[in-house]
Amino acid sequence: MPFKPELKYREYDAYKMYYCGVCKSIGRNFGQLSRFGLVYEAAILALLLDVASCNIVNTKISRAGCIAHPYKKSFFVENSDCVDYAAAVNVLLMYFKLQDNWQDDRKFSALSAKAAIKRGFKKASKKYEIAADSIYISINQLNKLEKNNCSSIDEASEPFAAMMSSLFKWLDNDSLVNNNTKLDLLGKIGYNVGKWIYLIDAVSDFYDDKKKGSYNVLLKGDNTNNFSSATDDITFTLQMCMANAAEAYQELIRITDKEIDTNNINYINAKGVIDNLLYVGIRHITDTKVGKLHESV
Repeated sequence: MPFKPELKYREYDAYKMYYCGVCKSIGRNFGQLSRFGLVYEAAILALLLDVASCNIVNTKISRAGCIAHPYKKSFFVENSDCVDYAAAVNVLLMYFKLQDNWQDDRKFSALSAKAAIKRGFKKASKKYEIAADSIYISINQLNKLEKNNCSSIDEASEPFAAMMSSLFKWLDNDSLVNNNTKLDLLGKIGYNVGKWIYLIDAVSDFYDDKKKGSYNVLLKGDNTNNFSSATDDITFTLQMCMANAAEAYQELIRITDKEIDTNNINYINAKGVIDNLLYVGIRHITDTKVGKLHESV
């Protein structure tokens, strides 16, 4: 998530409009039950792709009731290919996450939820085949590494990073397919954000995984015996991910500024949200999560 205390009101409103837009797109295209698995990252993906493709200047905003707050109308982004794509990615990831929960912990709640969104998952897979294949391949690779008790931080995080790189390139749409420079930059942002997500999850779940006996790369091999060294390694890797993602984003914005009306309020607000996330939000989360882990060393 962006770091809310540092967001301007109009930027936070823009973020909420994309979040609500993704939620409504999920319900409209993939079934109402799938909306309950909405994650914050989907809104950021939609925002970033709308900026990169320059579609942000044509954003259509509507106002309607909300399934979670039926008596309160809210603004949301409507008729956006980027929002619809992010909604599909959300459904695809949620389905595989539920499948993973069922296989690992035999949670019947996960099995039931997986069955409930299966129809939406099939629709998303059919419409966005490249995204679905990328997720399927990466999840299988992750499962193999976990079964083999992989202890390498880089190796364990690679499949998820590669998956996010592919998803950020939006290869199921023609908007950016002929712009290799932007595709490479989006791929670099996605790769580093994906690696950061995987590793920050490992840090966040460390104690729960240790208690349950679940897989966590920090609990494998020499990482357990040299825990202090492992936390230093993962901290350095997280910092490099943040730096690399920010560097690629800066270059993406430099190129986009030449193609778009930089005074467009939609663009200004969207850029403000993404700036906050990549320069403040993920750094705040990193410092907080890693700080707690270091305290235990």
